Amino acid sequence: MAFSEVRKREFIDETFRLLSGALGASRLVFYSVDDNNNLHNFVCSRVPSDFLKIYIREMYAHDPLHVRQIEHEQNPVINMMDAGRYAPESEVALYRQFLDVFQVSNTIELIFQRDSQIYAGISVMWTADDTVPTDDQFHLADTLHPYISFNLKEVLPRSKAGTAQNANALLHLTQREAEVARLLCCGRTNADIAQCLGIGLSTVKTHLIHIFDKAGVDNRAGLVSRMMQFS
Repeated sequence: MAFSEVRKREFIDETFRLLSGALGASRLVFYSVDDNNNLHNFVCSRVPSDFLKIYIREMYAHDPLHVRQIEHEQNPVINMMDAGRYAPESEVALYRQFLDVFQVSNTIELIFQRDSQIYAGISVMWTADDTVPTDDQFHLADTLHPYISFNLKEVLPRSKAGTAQNANALLHLTQREAEVARLLCCGRTNADIAQCLGIGLSTVKTHLIHIFDKAGVDNRAGLVSRMMQFS
């Protein structure tokens, strides 16, 4: 594991311990956010694997606190109790049912921005076994956020959006092909890519054939290596 990745994981683990101890929440999820507000690179603490699988497969689309719903919110700490501000009540109710299945009683999102773009977030979840969070704990989350944000920028590199655009231009990728290539390089499976972009699995495979041909590679690993040449 590269040194930068070690530093990142150590920071996330320390942040989880801080938030869990200070807020009394037992489950936490860190995630990165790409330029199109897709979530990736999840790091979880005490989160059931089925919870994350179902979220990635379908429930992200109903999450009222997903970054696509809250990207213009000025407050960097957002409470599920305010979910009605960001999504229709029917969507909020559906998502609450999902949380109930996994005994999640409340959740907040800590959102981190760079250059007015959300690039990471942390979900803090209280379960039925946790003490019900108080207003003081929510205020404490607001207080802790700027300190976490300051240090997070040190361990997470700045987005290479310009580099990616250059690579896309040099490889003559269409906009859709560029989106597929980006998600592939983030580690997404063909099924994930289809879900994220709202296209069929066969369409994803067709795009990959064209992308591999333009990049002069035979497989996913070759494409990742090719894209890295532009970094």
